[in-house]
Amino acid sequence: MEQKLIEVNKFGKDHWSLLVYVEYRAVNRKGVLDLKHLRIKNPALLNGMIPQAWKPEWGTRLYGYWNKDGSVNQQLTLPDHDDYDCLDDLENAGLVKSFGTGVNPAFLLTKKGAEICSLLALHKQEGKPYADFVLKEIEVMEETTGE
Repeated sequence: MEQKLIEVNKFGKDHWSLLVYVEYRAVNRKGVLDLKHLRIKNPALLNGMIPQAWKPEWGTRLYGYWNKDGSVNQQLTLPDHDDYDCLDDLENAGLVKSFGTGVNPAFLLTKKGAEICSLLALHKQEGKPYADFVLKEIEVMEETTGE
């Protein structure tokens, strides 16, 4: 079954933290991702690692999953959506570009992805979690840069 791509305005903590991880790996490891750091549902992609059965609670949390009162909105969890799916979403949004394979994933940031990473860094610097990062911040950046 083909996974439906998630729109950038629905990205939550899992997408944004993965984008920052890609940035780290692009800068420090030539873009090669470490499978031990990814949530992977397909055991065939584990490249020799001991497979662990996928659990639906490991699925991707979208924007709005965490409520201000500390509760969560379970309806904003995608139980069958892993980091490979998030990478597809990030690439579809024009934030990263793949040059690896399924068992040897490697990604670089696009200019837009790098700009968003800088906004994420400022967001975190202010003590805010990735889960609270909103698209409005991206739109402001695009308006000021004319892109």
